[in-house]
Amino acid sequence: MLKALPRVVIIGGGFTAASLAVQLLRRSAQPLAITIIEPRERLGPGLAYSGADPDHRLNAPTGSHSLDPLDPLHLSRWCTADGLLQRDPEAAMPNGLLFIRRLDYGRYLEDSLRQQAAAVPAASLRHCQDRAVRLESVGGLWRVQTAGAETLFAEVVVLATGNPPPALQWSAQDGLSDHPRLITNPLLRPQLPQIDPDARVLVLGTALTAQDMISTLVRRGHRGPIVAVSRRALVPRPHAPELMGPVLPASLLQSSETPLDRIMRPLPDFLAPPVAPTALAWTRALRGRIAVLQAQGLSWHAAFDDLREAVWRAWPLLPGSEKRRFLRRLRPWYDVHRFRSVPFNDAIVARARAQGLLSFRRARLVALRAARKGQGLRVSLVAPGQSQVVEETFDWLINCTGLDPAAGIASNPVLASLRGQGDLVVDGSGIGIQVDPDCRVLGSDGRGRAGLFAFGPPTAGVFGDPLGALFISAQIHRALPGLLQALEDDPASRLACNARQPH
Repeated sequence: MLKALPRVVIIGGGFTAASLAVQLLRRSAQPLAITIIEPRERLGPGLAYSGADPDHRLNAPTGSHSLDPLDPLHLSRWCTADGLLQRDPEAAMPNGLLFIRRLDYGRYLEDSLRQQAAAVPAASLRHCQDRAVRLESVGGLWRVQTAGAETLFAEVVVLATGNPPPALQWSAQDGLSDHPRLITNPLLRPQLPQIDPDARVLVLGTALTAQDMISTLVRRGHRGPIVAVSRRALVPRPHAPELMGPVLPASLLQSSETPLDRIMRPLPDFLAPPVAPTALAWTRALRGRIAVLQAQGLSWHAAFDDLREAVWRAWPLLPGSEKRRFLRRLRPWYDVHRFRSVPFNDAIVARARAQGLLSFRRARLVALRAARKGQGLRVSLVAPGQSQVVEETFDWLINCTGLDPAAGIASNPVLASLRGQGDLVVDGSGIGIQVDPDCRVLGSDGRGRAGLFAFGPPTAGVFGDPLGALFISAQIHRALPGLLQALEDDPASRLACNARQPH
């Protein structure tokens, strides 16, 4: 009689799920039965890479976007095999770095997952095109129920739910969710082609998504005024000059260090004790390190990268009050240095500003309603530090306010069910799921739930920055030994571990 394969159910079918499945198939000493629950038709692209707009590209070169951090050239090889540059010659910088389209990256994720599954025929990979609505521990296993009334059992379940769809609070509050001139979720982008070239457009947000939307409008010949607002009007910073030059520096070409090697480094010296673990002390230390580099004729990027790549080590050292202080006061500045602009789109945005087509403002939205005349929207904006409300009418509003992992807990029924059972709690920062250092989900009793893991954006409150592709794949790589061990654990021990305490 054949032994049943150990079962892994992954809830969510975007980048996190694809990276996890590929790494599991490559690293497991035994074949596995993997089921990915994802309502979309395609596995891999998820919310971020399902669009079809040719103007929207990855904001970093291919070397940092491999599904498997142990194989950093995987995406580059796929691009060569796919003949991508023949179809998209604009992807190549003069120095050879590739900034590929997000739609092509979605194809890469889909293809790689399919190819890896075919390379391990003893294993199975199934797409359950449905939505998980309930998850509970039963007899040492996890039982998943779907909206389509399917029931699945597994030794290990992984929450790979990513970010919830973008939402705009004012649209729901004022009954405008279906307003034809309001684009609440710009990642879907079905309405962008409908915008008249002479329309007055308000873009809510000034980060990467806003840069994408503005680039699309400009490339399509938009002539009307575009106004982008956020509380600080901060825009993504460019990549390091040495990466954008006509020739890559020899030090970079000759280095054998991989992106994963950099992430696995210890905490950089300028952040290590006796530097106090506070947001202010670390900010001062970072500025000091930047000053040293600038005195040597270098940019700020290297110092910031040392911090960024060690955030998973550094963030847990901060007390909860310091984490919340950072999120309130410093996160916007961190984000614009962390999530850098796409060179091509950056140039489009810069030209639009120089021509007077595009303007950026410091303001926050305080009210939104349908315009009394015409089909536009009436918005109420307040500048920081001021009380005077400025009312304006725009023909269109595009919401680019960013993604909120914490909002996914309340809106996702399976996460809500876990929280109601005491098997999941919000982390101390208030922005995601509480997990232990090995990414096991913690319950309300403070104990890890055996066989239940979470990766990617929902764990941002615990690790600080598992948001980009490289940082998610590296997080999975670090936690993979514990996940594989969980597949070997005795069901009785799992049952005892998951026995909930009274609460």
